Amino acid sequence: MPVNPLPVKPWLRASLRIGDKGETELHTSGGVLEVEAPEGMSRDDFLGLLRLLDGSRTVEDLERETGLDGETVREVVGPAVVWGLVDDGAAPAASSGQAVLSRLEDVLNRLLEDLVLAGPFWRRILEHPEDLPHNVFFGFGLENWFFLFRESEFDSAVLALAESTDLRVMLNDFYQEEHRHDDIVLRAFQPLGIARDDLLRARPLPTTTALIKMLSWWARTDPLFFVATIGVLEGRLDPAGDALDGPVAYDSFLAACDRIGLEPGFVEPMRAHARVNAGHGHGSVSRALFARVPGVDRETERRWHAKAHLFMEAYASFYNGILEHYGDPRRPLLRTAEI
Repeated sequence: MPVNPLPVKPWLRASLRIGDKGETELHTSGGVLEVEAPEGMSRDDFLGLLRLLDGSRTVEDLERETGLDGETVREVVGPAVVWGLVDDGAAPAASSGQAVLSRLEDVLNRLLEDLVLAGPFWRRILEHPEDLPHNVFFGFGLENWFFLFRESEFDSAVLALAESTDLRVMLNDFYQEEHRHDDIVLRAFQPLGIARDDLLRARPLPTTTALIKMLSWWARTDPLFFVATIGVLEGRLDPAGDALDGPVAYDSFLAACDRIGLEPGFVEPMRAHARVNAGHGHGSVSRALFARVPGVDRETERRWHAKAHLFMEAYASFYNGILEHYGDPRRPLLRTAEI
């Protein structure tokens, strides 16, 4: 029969206490478990072994320090592993949160250049905005509104991040700052004759919905990776734009709007939203949060690098979907869903 391997350095995930009647108790978050020494093992040897399960000793160290044979040590540690009372205390190879984010940002920045900025939407915006139908610009605003209106689907999900109180406080502050940003962008649609009720009856593009649902899933299942994406989603596409009264987030899009003389009533609310994000430093949110992350192991970092490609593919599809749909003059500006 195969034997479950023991942790390299067994660590007791419970607080060892002696009860009022001398019983041995293991206190965990799930309750109190009363335990006894295996047959043939003295109570003192049993307690001595449990006290040494601090994650700093190998099984061989435990044998040497307690004078117990290996079979006896395994008779105590083995069942405790099965019950989830003992884990491996050996420190995994890890890097600081900031170092890991820096390497991940290198991957994200490269993919941003290769997939997003080199994609058809941004290439047309940057090179020949005058050749684009105005609906492409209006569609950009609409899909951003849909994204902002549904932002609580992922921003609220990550508020329960358990890593630390500091992270939760910072995320809560970010959530409060992001709240109701859709109302700022909403004003851009007044010159188009589009009211809030019209938007509530409309549907976002499938590529917009896909990005929202992907972020919602990661916010719940891999919250720190989601935190790493905030810097991309909230950051500027023009890294030189850092003044509140000068270039701001999405500066290239706003410059294209100005270049083709687009309706100021549409452009200025978009510019106002960009300036709010720049004023709050939202492009640096990921870095500020990861400064509080003590360490990330190599396997987690490897997994994040793989997810970065999926995220950027979805992010590129978000923009390119705008060009594909709104660039067709046969399609209405609003995709209305009557219920």
